[in-house]
Amino acid sequence: MIFKSLYQSKFIYRQFHTSSPRHIHPLIWVFLKPALKGVAWITGRSTRKWYQQLPPEKRSVFAEHLNRHKYKYIGIFGTIGTACAIHYYTHLEASPITGRRRFMMMNAEHLTLMSDMEKEKIAKMFSDQMFPEHSKQTQLVARVARRIIGANMDLDNIRNIKWTARVVDVDIKNAFVLPTGDIYVTRGLLETLINEDQLAIILAHELSHALLGHSAERLSYLQLIDMFGMSIFGAYIIWSIFPRDWISFVVNYIFENFITFTSRLPYSRLLEEEADEVGLMLAAKACFDVREAVALWRVVHEAEMNAALPEFISTHPASAKRAETLNEKLPWALDIRRQCHCSPLPENKPPVSKLNISNNPNEKAMEILAKPIVSVHNIPVINVNKKE
Repeated sequence: MIFKSLYQSKFIYRQFHTSSPRHIHPLIWVFLKPALKGVAWITGRSTRKWYQQLPPEKRSVFAEHLNRHKYKYIGIFGTIGTACAIHYYTHLEASPITGRRRFMMMNAEHLTLMSDMEKEKIAKMFSDQMFPEHSKQTQLVARVARRIIGANMDLDNIRNIKWTARVVDVDIKNAFVLPTGDIYVTRGLLETLINEDQLAIILAHELSHALLGHSAERLSYLQLIDMFGMSIFGAYIIWSIFPRDWISFVVNYIFENFITFTSRLPYSRLLEEEADEVGLMLAAKACFDVREAVALWRVVHEAEMNAALPEFISTHPASAKRAETLNEKLPWALDIRRQCHCSPLPENKPPVSKLNISNNPNEKAMEILAKPIVSVHNIPVINVNKKE
């Protein structure tokens, strides 16, 4: 997963398609997934009921039929498996920045459509709770975001996105970035941070999710797992072979949770770890104090010690593990800062208890992003990682 080692070894991933991959509209999957589940359950249960009602001599005839035509059925299932494999391999692509190979069923147009729907939903939900554009909270987020984006304009994805920043006046501690470039931060989160460096670490992490297309990748992976793991084959087999409905229901429930704990959640944690690493790079190129990443997650770990979920049932890595992993990457991130000619970091930072939210009434949030940025640290990732 670590893109540093991938680029050090200069692995270049390329994809080959005999034709353009067919991307299915995301709304189709919304209705197709539960429909396929229902079909699998009903078909599996009907198969079991039909077989249970067969007299012994009919069961023998059925067994002889399967044995006589076994190669035909093997060919049919082999053809289906080959078609699924072709579908999978023709939808593999290289992830931006990291070069990691991934399965992608959604294209940019579909992702933009879903992002616009999410943006409309947020606008309706928090229409009366958005800070004004000239508020000190919005200007703070925009100022930090401008600095991160401006220092990473050598990345194509950043240049191709129109960025905006909004602050939601709620107590919840959260921040996220839509793939369309809409940055949302809550007041509750701002009130818990002690400096702009910590805000930069969080924003860089969320920006990384958008730049890497993790939303589309996560949806694509979940559809892959559901289609070929649970919704069709798993559910059909379970409802076919177990003799009672309640047994099938319980086993299907256990199987679904098994898929979640062994596939869905680990993949989600992998994406979070990747965003942590790429975010550390973005913040380092913007000359923020990347040491705050470790301090931030250690504080989070201490705050949630009595309430944190075990990592294996969480979509995110444990805070203590994140702090440890980021601490291991600090020498690499600090080397990026030096290559970007950033000012040396002080050995001991003065204690700060609250994030300083200044207000400049003449500053427009994110306005500078539409202007040419002259002080861009144009350092390709492949060259940043020459030294450990």
